Amino acid sequence: MFKHRILASSLALGVSAIAMTGPSWAQEDAATPPQQAAPQDDAQPGSADIVITGSRIVRDGYTAPTPVTVATADELAKTTPSSIPDALNKLPQFGNSLSPGKSANNFASIPIHGNVLNLRSLGTPSNNPKGPLRTLILFDGIRVPPTTYVGTVDTNVLPQLLMQRVDVVTGGASAGYGSDAVAGVVNFVLDKNFTGIKGVAQAGISSRGDAGNQRIGLAGGWDFGGGRGHILLSGEFANNDGLLRSQRAGGNDGYAFVGSKVGCANPNPLTDPTACNPGGSLNPYTIGRNVLISALAPNGRIVGASSTANPYIGQVINNDGTTRPFNPGTAVGTPGFQIGGDGYGIPADNAAIAPFKTYQTFGRVSYDLTPDINAYVQGVWSRTDMRYTTQQNALVPPSLGVRVYKDNPYLSDALNNSLATADDFLLIGQTQAGQPKPVADERTDFWMATAGLQGSFSDFKWAVSYTHGESKHKMDNSGLYDTRKLYAAVDAVSDGNGNVVCRVSLDPTLASQYSGCRPMDVMHGNPAASTPDGYAYATGTSSYRARLKQDSVEASLSGSLFELPAGPVDFAIGAEYRKVSLDLTSNADPATLTDRDAYFAGLRGVPAGALYYWLNNVGAAHGSVNVKEAFAELAVPILKDTPFFEELSLNGAARITDYSTSGTVKTWKVGATWKPVQDLLLRGTISRDIRAPNLFELYAGAQSGIGIVNDAVIRDGSGNPVYGSGQNVNVNSVTAGNPGLKPEIGRTLTFGGVITPRFLPGFSLSIDYYRIKVTNIIETLTAQQILTNCYNAGGSGAVECGLIDRDTPTTFPSLVHIVPANIAFLKTAGLDFDASYRTTLGNGALGIRLYANYLDKFDAQQYTGAPIAHYAGVSVVGSNPAGLPRWRGNLAVDYSNGPFGVTLSEQYIGKMRLDIPGGTKQIQFVDSHVKPVWYTDLSVRFTIPHGKGNFELFGNVNNLFDKDPPLIPGTIPGVNLPTNIAVYDFIGRAFTAGVRFKF
Repeated sequence: MFKHRILASSLALGVSAIAMTGPSWAQEDAATPPQQAAPQDDAQPGSADIVITGSRIVRDGYTAPTPVTVATADELAKTTPSSIPDALNKLPQFGNSLSPGKSANNFASIPIHGNVLNLRSLGTPSNNPKGPLRTLILFDGIRVPPTTYVGTVDTNVLPQLLMQRVDVVTGGASAGYGSDAVAGVVNFVLDKNFTGIKGVAQAGISSRGDAGNQRIGLAGGWDFGGGRGHILLSGEFANNDGLLRSQRAGGNDGYAFVGSKVGCANPNPLTDPTACNPGGSLNPYTIGRNVLISALAPNGRIVGASSTANPYIGQVINNDGTTRPFNPGTAVGTPGFQIGGDGYGIPADNAAIAPFKTYQTFGRVSYDLTPDINAYVQGVWSRTDMRYTTQQNALVPPSLGVRVYKDNPYLSDALNNSLATADDFLLIGQTQAGQPKPVADERTDFWMATAGLQGSFSDFKWAVSYTHGESKHKMDNSGLYDTRKLYAAVDAVSDGNGNVVCRVSLDPTLASQYSGCRPMDVMHGNPAASTPDGYAYATGTSSYRARLKQDSVEASLSGSLFELPAGPVDFAIGAEYRKVSLDLTSNADPATLTDRDAYFAGLRGVPAGALYYWLNNVGAAHGSVNVKEAFAELAVPILKDTPFFEELSLNGAARITDYSTSGTVKTWKVGATWKPVQDLLLRGTISRDIRAPNLFELYAGAQSGIGIVNDAVIRDGSGNPVYGSGQNVNVNSVTAGNPGLKPEIGRTLTFGGVITPRFLPGFSLSIDYYRIKVTNIIETLTAQQILTNCYNAGGSGAVECGLIDRDTPTTFPSLVHIVPANIAFLKTAGLDFDASYRTTLGNGALGIRLYANYLDKFDAQQYTGAPIAHYAGVSVVGSNPAGLPRWRGNLAVDYSNGPFGVTLSEQYIGKMRLDIPGGTKQIQFVDSHVKPVWYTDLSVRFTIPHGKGNFELFGNVNNLFDKDPPLIPGTIPGVNLPTNIAVYDFIGRAFTAGVRFKF
């Protein structure tokens, strides 16, 4: 643990902005008069020990050059009582983080739930579905192991009641803290010396009577052994009832962006081949309502047959087994979509917020073995349970349509007579016929234990620790179509005695393989209603289990080497060893489906790309990596207390890291601080940082996916199609790991200043510029991008063309292969503003705090040779939306007077324009403007003294004026609520009330 000693009386906001090397939030109680926080530069006897992230060096009065935002737990709870991570995500330093309300829940193949923080939006944009991975999370200076096997850290697992504050390093910090700190570090700092009992009990609900949530927690701290020992214990429980998309405006309305020009004719197909594509210059996107996908009808549609001349192709199947013509609704400028009619969409009764329960406990025991040596052991345990419905079972050709052969008893006479021979068939697609939805049950257990010694001798401090962390994740997605059983059940025949049976049941060589088979009817609407036994047989449970373990040992030494006229030369050195292992098993691993003929023996009509289940085929992953690291940091004071040089200091850090998978990599940082006058601090750093590939990226087995793609057609000079099918339907994809991945490389520049004018006590202002470039980024192309890149290459000659499986050049792909690689880069730059003011007002205390960020640049290139995408000021339209406004801000005004306190906070999200960056040309919208949004939150509190402690009654209104989010649908109807869920609040006005107590 590394610390600066900072005057207790200098913890006021105006001074701490300098003394803590960056802005801090409410470092003293709001009622403390500002005159009690007079500036003092040197630590005095009795000053408090404060651990400030940003430097490994411990030196009284030292000011690190890296900006650090410090937010106390009490202040975060005032504005956002739900959780500390929820409050952090309102600060402009964070963007596009994952949280329960900011991720889609249609699939269960990737565990990306919880609060996953995303500094600087550097985990965005990305086609990697695993979530933000470039922000390092620390718990009291110790690296938190991943809580999920994909490498993310759910910060909800940490003991919130015992947090003292959160330090946010908003710049590269890999030299000081290691891999993953490309965007910065978030250090949750424990209140290790807390003594007493405290707790919280609260409940919340939206103004519409839904989205209920509850939280209860209790924590305590006690001395023992005559004050030489200290014990901390806490337990917390949180519940969220969740929210369906159908419970919010627009959730049931089928909004989607569609092309605005029906029958678009392109006069220049050679010079501008994408002009008539949806979003092209001649076919700009517009918002459509009740948009449906034309490929199918909910109850069923005949989409093909063994003979292309069959007159029933394209017909809709009625509940009584008869057919009728397909109603194409109103045409739009997106192929395969329509407004109204007989198409289908993704149902709105899926979760916008998946219900979850979280249990969390923490314990710590420390003891002074001698006056100079302290021993401690601490542990965290957390469990999160989730249960939600996933995307409905569907028969979606070509990936999963079913053939109904002649003489199937469920065929009407008319349909049966249209088939000439026993091998003739109708190809049926069906979705939303009323069948029950699959249900995902997820449980994540996480624990982390640390034992360590820390002490001092002479002018040196040392520490050594061992940490073991482990996460266990299990997922059961029940009610999914089991592909083998599905095709056995659908191929129904008569047994000659008037009974309908599975055809394979009549074959003695196959009967045992399909034991228990019951026929399923897809020709009379909902198969779960018409043939419940057959539907039950045809569905099953896709399951996977993952266990990730991390062991690390760290040792460090810090102190002063010698004295210079300006002060001591301080250093910190250390070493770390870390081993991480992953073991992921699955009952639906695509890699194990090696003998398809044996697995699907005797079945007819199984598509070439069929896997074990309709969805959620998760591949196994096994691997480990060990990491050896050594670091050093040096702080050199150059000048002090001279004209124009109240202080001038240099700081440097270096780290060398050896990965068993990718070899040796070096990181470094150089920084300086300069105080020309007492009221002004100038600072700057440059650094080289890394993010090493995690085990899932390296060793993940094949993971199946599905999504709608537009398979554009390439034509020859005579207008004949030579490549591509022209279809706009679902395609199967498989994504796997890449053991050859190398670390990502980040380069960061920051410089700025902090002003604390003596003529205005209680006021401080900091402004910092940052510029970050990350190269060698681990990225994957989407299935659509792979198709588009092959199209742009003329259908051959591009690497992407080899990733597409087609039966013929003009048939729709049966499978698209997706592999991560070090192919991308991004650059971002901007300005951080932080202003605070504290003063007395009447008989109370007034505190004002402003955080703001201006995003000057956010450019990304997905692979060498691809167009550079410009994201600054853009609301990204898509199934995984992101938003990067030019301006973001958060203003909090707090007033306390005796037992009463009120906090009013205002969150600003600047205007943006709609776009889907990354193409050769900017996507066009009929109206691309997104207006700025203001959210107002109000909190009130009343403190009741009781003995040596107090009760605090509190109430909070989030989104006080019930501001509706902007209408921003995706390009596929129903995937998410029709807004940018990564940016905007869609719950609306919500209330929380409760009590906090401390004794």
